[in-house]
Amino acid sequence: RSEHKTVAAPMKLCTANLPRLSKTVAVPAFERSALRPGIVHLGVGGFHRSHQAVYTGRTLALDSSWGICGVGLVPSDKKMQEALASQDNLYTLVTKTSKSTSAEVIGSICDYIFAGEGKATEKVIERLEDDQTRIASLTVTEKAYMINDATGNLDDTHPLVCHDLENPSSPKTPVGYIVEGLRRRMEKGKMPYTVLSCDNLPLNGKLTERVVLQFAERVGSDIGLRQWIEEYGAFPNTMVDRITPATTLEDIELVRQGYEIEDDWPVCAEDYTQWVIEDKFVQGRPQWEEAGALLVDDVEPYELMKLRLLNGSHSAMAYLAYLAGHRHVHHAMEDDDMFHFIGKYMDTIQPTVPQVPGVCLDAYKEILKERFSNPNVSDQVSRLAEDGSKKMIGFVRGALNELVESKADTKAIAAAVAGWIRHSESVDMHGEAIELKDPEAVNLKEYAIKARSMGSAPFLGKFLGVQFASNESFRKEVDGYLKKMNEDGVRAVMNSV
Repeated sequence: RSEHKTVAAPMKLCTANLPRLSKTVAVPAFERSALRPGIVHLGVGGFHRSHQAVYTGRTLALDSSWGICGVGLVPSDKKMQEALASQDNLYTLVTKTSKSTSAEVIGSICDYIFAGEGKATEKVIERLEDDQTRIASLTVTEKAYMINDATGNLDDTHPLVCHDLENPSSPKTPVGYIVEGLRRRMEKGKMPYTVLSCDNLPLNGKLTERVVLQFAERVGSDIGLRQWIEEYGAFPNTMVDRITPATTLEDIELVRQGYEIEDDWPVCAEDYTQWVIEDKFVQGRPQWEEAGALLVDDVEPYELMKLRLLNGSHSAMAYLAYLAGHRHVHHAMEDDDMFHFIGKYMDTIQPTVPQVPGVCLDAYKEILKERFSNPNVSDQVSRLAEDGSKKMIGFVRGALNELVESKADTKAIAAAVAGWIRHSESVDMHGEAIELKDPEAVNLKEYAIKARSMGSAPFLGKFLGVQFASNESFRKEVDGYLKKMNEDGVRAVMNSV
């Protein structure tokens, strides 16, 4: 007689089904019907849902007034709106160690507004203006801050910024929304909200404050908007860390089969998570320290450690790993040549990282290598390679500046930059096309191809800084690695640093 094992049909994720989910799945420990949105968050992607929304969810039993109203500003956010709307704004977080997985339903998002087609602009601004909103937070990626990389100021030549400066009451950019919400609050005699950047940018709070104040000066000089924001507002710096790959069809199936949950857009992340926040808020905040966040007076040492050693290493790895044929980070780390190269890169960068309270940098580097090697997380090399024109400036340029000025060893960085230039040709070592996902994709390709005949100087000058193009020693290192790569292959470059 054959035995038939009964497999339960997956249940659609929604509030009504929470009590019926498997006991192995953690569910929100607070009454969701009591939630009120105290945070408006621009840019609800994978990282926000694996990080800030999780920390916030773990505080809501203490104070239910800190729910999150998510906002989607680009057309592709329509899918997120549809997914969340179909499941009462709930989603599944799958946490992956190198050997196991666990699942938890996150319930901190209590509303979501899709404004990516221009139809809900006013609704978003009204929510920002609302008295309940005390924090406006962002994970919109580096390029959405509309910064001119040469000056560090607001890029007022960008078409979207030009639109917002001319039409401040119907913005399209995150900065435009933030400023319009603040302007309306000022006009109605309300306090401003705290603006909390959770993106990987050096001193992200200071940078956000700079572009917000510059925008406010342009659109609100008649009412003294800039001065009001300067006097009453707050822009805390933060350091955020959790490797969160893009959700795959395999992840959706894992949630279906492994946890019997029908979730249109779960999120998977590593088990390591860190959030360091400058404790500078004008209208209070959730008790994030109860969820494991670190509230400090000075975020910069933590930020430099993370951006230069983790994000910088990711960028250094991305282009060489892709050209070497790797598509997943953990596979790249199984490659002895790449493992050696990443170790050398971290050692090169370490002198530019200040001492961090309570952290041993040598131990931190070893932890990073373990995290990169986690086969369960399986981050995509192509994801790390996106937006290089922004990431190389944010994660690599500062450290490189310090090393060049002190005439220290820069070979590993030169090799990484050579990989970036070669990858930017938009074709791999076997002649296969590479899709460049970067706001500067067209220019990157043009200057990368130019490097074959003119050397790296024009590329370096345009995308990294003229000081590197004019530094003969560094420029020659990059040129040498480009030549070696084209003649002897990627491995020869990794082995020669």
